[in-house]
Amino acid sequence: MASGGRGGVSVPALWSERYGQNGDFTRALKTVSKILQINKDDVTALHCKVVCLIQNASFKEALNVINTHTKVLANNSLSFEKAYCEYRLNRIENALKTIESANQQTDKLKELYGQVLYRLERYDECLAVYGDLVRNSQDDYDEERKTNLSAVLAAQSNWEKVVPENLGLQEGTHELCYNTACALIGQGQLNQAMKILQKAEDLLCKFNGKTNQKCTTTQISVSF
Repeated sequence: MASGGRGGVSVPALWSERYGQNGDFTRALKTVSKILQINKDDVTALHCKVVCLIQNASFKEALNVINTHTKVLANNSLSFEKAYCEYRLNRIENALKTIESANQQTDKLKELYGQVLYRLERYDECLAVYGDLVRNSQDDYDEERKTNLSAVLAAQSNWEKVVPENLGLQEGTHELCYNTACALIGQGQLNQAMKILQKAEDLLCKFNGKTNQKCTTTQISVSF
């Protein structure tokens, strides 16, 4: 018995072509397009198309898909995807509105919220968001969140001339050391900042598997 759909192609068969799992989002996008030719309102296919477009850095097109199918996608919240596209398109205020109007504040949405607040220089609110994530999240991104948290403290110190709160962040990575040094510079503690910057350089060279002599100025400047 022939499968339904155009030309005898079944939707389940097309879904089995899971190129996205191998990182081939261009081929995955072609498969999703075939599915949408059969059923233009397939919610899962639309969501998949948005993800593929984002992975291919086609943010404007991804946002257009979301905005065009608002009614169809009403029960399948794409708040994160929409806000992320707006953020990458430098529509920061729009991203903020999308995040704040989301029905559910997931961790990844909160992460993006922190980035948006940082871009808007709303450092106190940003600090609260990252602080909450560090305290309450249990995954593999703790170090990255602490780095973001230290970047906010550095920004407060340099641009708002606020003495940053001591959150007990350990200087275990070159990024954390660098941000700590920036905060110290903002407080005028230049000698201590220089020591921390040297530690950051040492950690970076160690991270790259090289000695300080082999760790070039270019490599250091790119990393920071």
